[in-house]
Amino acid sequence: MTKPSPQRLDELDRCILSALQIHGRASWQQIARAVGSSDSTVSRRVNQMLSDGTAQVIAATDPLLCSKGYPVLVQITSRAGATAEVARELALRPDVRFAALVTGSFDVVVELIVRSQAELGSILFNEIDRIPGVWSTTTESVVAHYKLANLWLDGALPPEAVSQLEAERGEVEAGSPRPLDEREQALVDLLAGDARASFAAMAQRLGTSESAARRRLDALVREGRVRFSTIVDPELFGYTAPTMYWLHMELRHVEEAARILTQQPDVRYVAATAGYSDLTVEVVLRDQQDLHRFNMQVLGELPGLRHAEAGLELATLKRAFVLNQKALDMLTERPVLSEGAIA
Repeated sequence: MTKPSPQRLDELDRCILSALQIHGRASWQQIARAVGSSDSTVSRRVNQMLSDGTAQVIAATDPLLCSKGYPVLVQITSRAGATAEVARELALRPDVRFAALVTGSFDVVVELIVRSQAELGSILFNEIDRIPGVWSTTTESVVAHYKLANLWLDGALPPEAVSQLEAERGEVEAGSPRPLDEREQALVDLLAGDARASFAAMAQRLGTSESAARRRLDALVREGRVRFSTIVDPELFGYTAPTMYWLHMELRHVEEAARILTQQPDVRYVAATAGYSDLTVEVVLRDQQDLHRFNMQVLGELPGLRHAEAGLELATLKRAFVLNQKALDMLTERPVLSEGAIA
C-alpha cells in the first residue's frame, strides 16, 4: 500500500492526528471540537488517512499488567550484507514488540516480551544467536518505563484542546497485574482488528450489550491494561531524524534525568534499563540541526550523564506489535549496501 506524499497532509491533518495521538478513540465530535472543524470533515479525513495507511490507530495490551511477560531490549550487530534479513526475521517474531534498523554501535534493536529469565536465555542462545548473519547481541532488562507513547506532534493543538482530550480519555490507575479473562481477551482480539470499532459493533460481535462492552473496555483502559496508540510516519511531517539513545548515568541521577526527559515533547520513549545502559530513550527529531540542538540543550544539561550513544533509526519495522509492511517490503526489494544501512 502506497502512502501519500507529505504535500497532501495539511495543518488540519496535523491537528487531527495530534488529537488522535492524545485520544485514539475520541469521537468525531470530540476531535472536531479540538481542531475547530466539522464532524463530517473530521470523519472523512480520518477515514481517508486510515485507509491509505497514513495513520494507524492500534490497541495493545500492557504485557506486565496482563501477566504476559516483561520487556527486554536486545541490540544486535550483524555481518556485512546480512542486516536486512536479520532485522526482518526478528521483526516477524510474535514476541517482538518493537524492531528498528539503526546506525552506530548496533545494526538492529528489538524489544522482546519474555515470561522468565529461562525463556530469555533460550531465545537468545537457541534462536537469535542461530539466525544466519547475527554477529553479536547485547541485552538489557527494562526495569521501569517512564514514558511509552506515540505523542510527538507537539504544538499542533492549543493547550485547552489538549487538556479537554486528556480529560475525555481519562486517567490510568494501574493496579496489580492479572491475566485477561475470556471476555476481555475476546474484546482485545476484536480491537486488534479495528481499534476504533463502535460499541454497537463490539456488542454485536461479542454477543453482549453496548453498555457492557463500554464498561469492560473503560475498565481495561483505566487499569492501563489496554492502550490505544496512533502510529504515524514522522517523515510525513518533516521529522526525518528519529533517534535512539543509550545513556550511561550516575545512578543517583537516573530518576531525575528520566523525569526531565519525559517532559520533552519530542521524546516518546524513556526506560530505565539494567545492563548495557542506564536509560534508553527514543526521540523524534526533525533533522541533523535538531539532533544537534537536542544533544547540546537537553542531553548536555542532563544531570548525572556520563556518556551518551546515539543511533539514527533508518527504518522502524515494528511498533507496538504492529508490522510496518512498507519498511519490510523495502528490505526485501532493495539491497543492503553496508552494515547497518539500507539502500
